[in-house]
Amino acid sequence: MRSVSLLLLLLHICTSYCQAGSILIIESYHQEYPWDVNFNQGIRTIVKDKLEFHHAYMNTKRLPTVEFIQQADLAWQQYLTLKPDLVVLADDNAIRLLSSRFAKTEIPIVFLGLNSNPRDYDLHTFTNFTGVLERPLFKRSILLVNQTLANRKDKKVLVLFDNSRTSKAAVESLIQPEQEQLRLGNTQVNLELSLSYTAWQRTVLAAKEKGYDAIYIGLYHTLVDKHGSNTSPSEVMTWTNRNSPVPHFGFWEFSIGSKSNIGGYVLDGFEHGKLAGELILQILAGKEPSDLPYISDKQGQYLFSTAGVEKWSIVIPKEIKAKSIWKD
Repeated sequence: MRSVSLLLLLLHICTSYCQAGSILIIESYHQEYPWDVNFNQGIRTIVKDKLEFHHAYMNTKRLPTVEFIQQADLAWQQYLTLKPDLVVLADDNAIRLLSSRFAKTEIPIVFLGLNSNPRDYDLHTFTNFTGVLERPLFKRSILLVNQTLANRKDKKVLVLFDNSRTSKAAVESLIQPEQEQLRLGNTQVNLELSLSYTAWQRTVLAAKEKGYDAIYIGLYHTLVDKHGSNTSPSEVMTWTNRNSPVPHFGFWEFSIGSKSNIGGYVLDGFEHGKLAGELILQILAGKEPSDLPYISDKQGQYLFSTAGVEKWSIVIPKEIKAKSIWKD
């Protein structure tokens, strides 16, 4: 009898283990990309071991646009082979290229990192979709200039991005690319999207001469050199850190550091991933994606580099300093 009981217990344990579902996270970028590293950690913090994790990387920060569809096809084949219980589509390229295919399935889809309007991809018509909108906190971050560079009444800042589809979608919540500038209080904000690393360098070096008090750096991961090859993001930031004639701030956590931007009111990939994880848990508990409204990051985090603040002799107001996280 005891042997039978033990066998039943083992069968129960095996059944519980074998019934553990799987999740496929299809990522627009590459495994080492800081945003991806952070949101994956956020998802795992919430979901823990309730699902077996698998990943497909489309590598669209490094590959030319003409190869994106092929990368999407490879990710789709991985889905067909794996047959997971849930799929995460991470960031605009994966969502844009794969959402219509997944809409024809019944598998629950959670997206994250979407800069575009969901209607651009007809997501609002897909009943098996829910997700997290990525809305960088541009205006609040830029207003930080009024508090940290308080010696000038009227200020002029440059918002600088690469010319990728993701960058164009991201800045639409702040300013239309064709508009090129707007005003936030006493601060004039100009936008520039750089096609190449050479153009980026030229823009940075001319910033002070053109009257800018600061640069706000967004995304810089698709800049190409004179041969058309992708420039390392770390090289872009290291060069900018060494050569910028004015202080430079950032909108994302991964862009802040001793060899990068000084700081900012930033969007954190880890927290963004946690939001996606909460949606995943609700689906695992029986909720339908169509019953779960889209969500977005409600707040950011003040983050500063000690070395950067010291380099530019920036005084952080006490009320901000008390709420800030410091790096290096």
